[in-house]
Amino acid sequence: METAAALPGDVLAAVLGRLPAHSLAASRCVCQAWRRLADERRLLLPHLLPHSVRGFFVNYVDPPPPPTHFFARPAAAPGPWIDGAFSFVDPEHRRFGGRCCNVADHCNGLVLLQDELLHTELYACNPTTRRWVRLPRLAAAGRAFLVFDPAVSRHYEVLVAPVDPPAAAGIKVSMEWPPSRCTWQVFSSRTRRWRPRVFVREGEAAGVAADMAMGSLPYVKEAQWRYGVYWQGALYVHCRGEYVSRMSLSNGKYKVIKSPVDRAECYNKTRSFIGRSGNGVCFASIYACRLRVWILSECRDQTEWTLKHDRDLEPDDWWEVVVKGDHQQIKYTGPWILDDYYDSRKAKRNVDWSSDDDDIICGAEGKKKGDGRSMYPPSFHFLGFHPFKEVIFLTALGVAVAYHWNTSRVQFMGILKPNCHNYGVYDSFVYTPCIRPA
Repeated sequence: METAAALPGDVLAAVLGRLPAHSLAASRCVCQAWRRLADERRLLLPHLLPHSVRGFFVNYVDPPPPPTHFFARPAAAPGPWIDGAFSFVDPEHRRFGGRCCNVADHCNGLVLLQDELLHTELYACNPTTRRWVRLPRLAAAGRAFLVFDPAVSRHYEVLVAPVDPPAAAGIKVSMEWPPSRCTWQVFSSRTRRWRPRVFVREGEAAGVAADMAMGSLPYVKEAQWRYGVYWQGALYVHCRGEYVSRMSLSNGKYKVIKSPVDRAECYNKTRSFIGRSGNGVCFASIYACRLRVWILSECRDQTEWTLKHDRDLEPDDWWEVVVKGDHQQIKYTGPWILDDYYDSRKAKRNVDWSSDDDDIICGAEGKKKGDGRSMYPPSFHFLGFHPFKEVIFLTALGVAVAYHWNTSRVQFMGILKPNCHNYGVYDSFVYTPCIRPA
């Protein structure tokens, strides 16, 4: 023990990092110095949260139950089957109520479910271990976000945002928004109870409430200003009015970050999304066939969006892959399929997404830039960012692809059309598994 204590931190971290998961976890109990080293170097993270994409939870617009499906490679290799309908969650309640749940958020392997009728009823679950808990019922519904870092703690928090300007009673159209102080409801798995938490704004507001309402936007079926990203101790929330709120969970401060998309563009059918990649917080916008991607840079009090990609997409090429093949056969065999077709799956050994395995549709080499005119440009939908690579997942015409924004390479994944009638994808969440139970 004395010999180990005398080792430099880098050397000791290298030694501990070579231990198997159970031994590394046990080493954290040896002394406070080892525990701090393992946590600060995040040595357990590769064991608890493998850097792999297991699939997508997809919420559909107005389908019959179940409203959520799981899109993934057919799982022929050993491993748990992911239940996209979450039938293991509160089966007695479902049996007598006959209701289903939508996925409200996902963070590092944990999933937050919301009852489709009682929006104040939430569940936190781990689809890999099938452990779940029912949260105490909320007094009022709101946008719910999940915060979980398995490398730091097994505990998690659920944060529910206050109402947006259009729905908030007594808000004057001329008052600044967001307000200087806002109260969120926060659930902690440590205390198993909700409590109000006040966040104090640092810096300027995004504008006035009347501008943030944005009530005359073109109608779209998919979610707008829906997503949040947990990154390095802060929750970044994409807010109505086209701005980002950075909520610091350590000190109760929050800051308005201007969106890289001008608010006027939203009235011109530009849709925007926030996410996370290996480089940090990302932002994407889609207008017709034009895709832009930014990375957020933060240094002290300065924040800046750096444009990383600006290119027109070619969704007709995506559809051509299906037209040349057998549409029904592709739905059943993939490469990726919805859980509707698991019983007819074609065996494949690789159950994680790989940048080398799926079919290449087109790439930057030899491909002229499109003019933005495609058969159905409004049908684009954002499925999510790859959390560890420079990849964005998209769908158009029911075809799902992985788009590498650093090379403009497009890879065909599969068809996102379930058996039930629906009006398309509402929102979706990239699922990365975690072996630590909820």
